[in-house]
Amino acid sequence: MPAQTIRLSFDRPTGNFWVDTGLVVLLRNFGEGEHAVEDVLNWLQSQLLRRTGNKGEYYDRQTGEIRPYHKVSWVKPTDLFIKVISPIPKIAIEGKEYFIRPPDPKFNLDLKPNKKPGNCDLCGEEALLADAAMWIYPFVVDPAKFSNFYSGAKRGLRFCARCALGGVAGYLGWLWKAHRRDALHLFIFHSTLREMERLHREVLDPLRASGTESGSAPVMFAGSYESETTLGLLLALFKYARDSDTLPEAGRQFLTEILGAADRPPPPITLYVISGTPAQAFQTKALREFSKLQRLFRLYKRWIDLLVKLGVDNPSHQIGVVFSQFMARQGQRTESIWRDRIAAAILDFGDPTPFVEQFLFDVHARPLYRGTIEVLNTYIQEVFNMDDKFQSALAGFGHSLGREAHKQSEMGLLYALRNAKNPEAFYRVLNDAQFRLQVSIPEAVLRIEKGERIAGVPWGRVKTLLSIYAMNAYLWKGDTKTEAIPSTQEN
Repeated sequence: MPAQTIRLSFDRPTGNFWVDTGLVVLLRNFGEGEHAVEDVLNWLQSQLLRRTGNKGEYYDRQTGEIRPYHKVSWVKPTDLFIKVISPIPKIAIEGKEYFIRPPDPKFNLDLKPNKKPGNCDLCGEEALLADAAMWIYPFVVDPAKFSNFYSGAKRGLRFCARCALGGVAGYLGWLWKAHRRDALHLFIFHSTLREMERLHREVLDPLRASGTESGSAPVMFAGSYESETTLGLLLALFKYARDSDTLPEAGRQFLTEILGAADRPPPPITLYVISGTPAQAFQTKALREFSKLQRLFRLYKRWIDLLVKLGVDNPSHQIGVVFSQFMARQGQRTESIWRDRIAAAILDFGDPTPFVEQFLFDVHARPLYRGTIEVLNTYIQEVFNMDDKFQSALAGFGHSLGREAHKQSEMGLLYALRNAKNPEAFYRVLNDAQFRLQVSIPEAVLRIEKGERIAGVPWGRVKTLLSIYAMNAYLWKGDTKTEAIPSTQEN
């Protein structure tokens, strides 16, 4: 009987972010053409297994001796999903049990050509099919448990040999990041296999972290939550697109092209982020999709230009500092939920100011790091089209308000401002501040418009920004020295 084969081609994507990532891995190693299933499977197992450095003992029945063997396990992050090994009988000798041969972890993929052909649930081609086991493909199978992914399926999924092996190879192609017990898995997806192969070869491979138990994703910062770590990854990629100190020039140019900074239209790319907790089986918490990477990169470049004008020597690093600061020590651990909420708002082009306000008033005991206000202002202008003249007037008023409140020990006024629930309460606080602190309120702030807007901005956003400006100035306590720059390492 001839050996079972699969055909690999750059012209046959499945459209599935996981399997296509794996197909790129296989194409890079084997090339296009027909390949024996057994050869591919053996290669995958050789790549996904490693010696742990520990030794065990087994009983060699041929020699009657107890022999040592090197323990082998699945590499990270494969070991978060695949834990099984082939069952091996044991024998008891002098009250101790020994395997009769060294454990030999293997994929239990049923790819033998002894079934009736059908249509693959991923690529649609007619072929001999294998049932997709959840412990190998936890993101794409078992519709009853993962209805968000395959809500139309009424049964478990069945893959052809090519898609099944591509799914396994995906473990070698994605980026991942671990933090405490949770893990984050990141797929940068391009619908064209050739372009995705180039992305892996010229960008991801040179940047991929190796030899670490915490993951392969290059990040500017990371934490327990998916949005903060995702932003940390994107800021790192944006930095490498701008600076060529790590990437080869060809890789930097290609990354720049992907992010929309070249003359030609950028290719459509998507970042898929899956979070979950390893247990008996991987428990998926969420799958998020980000497809506006080019817009985020344009925003990043505006931040860079702004910080350069401010005289910041290393603007890419300082942007990481700005976002990494939104965490606080609570008991024995560092909590970064505020950074995650701010990151989530930015990744979705929403409003991060309520979370900055909460952090500054309820958590932080120091002013915000250098560049934070400027980065926030630029974001508000870019995303919400806030008039820069009005924003400058609001920022100047907030600075005066905070400084005068500090001089006269009137922090209570700032909390009253922060807690204003409607425009009437907002203006009452401003009126009180005008007389108690002798500050002048800009005329534009006093004009309430239809729909409870001020200068075209929802009054609540005006109040929040003013609270941030004022409290930040209050916390400076008259100190004009530059705030120390912290490390942006993950916490």
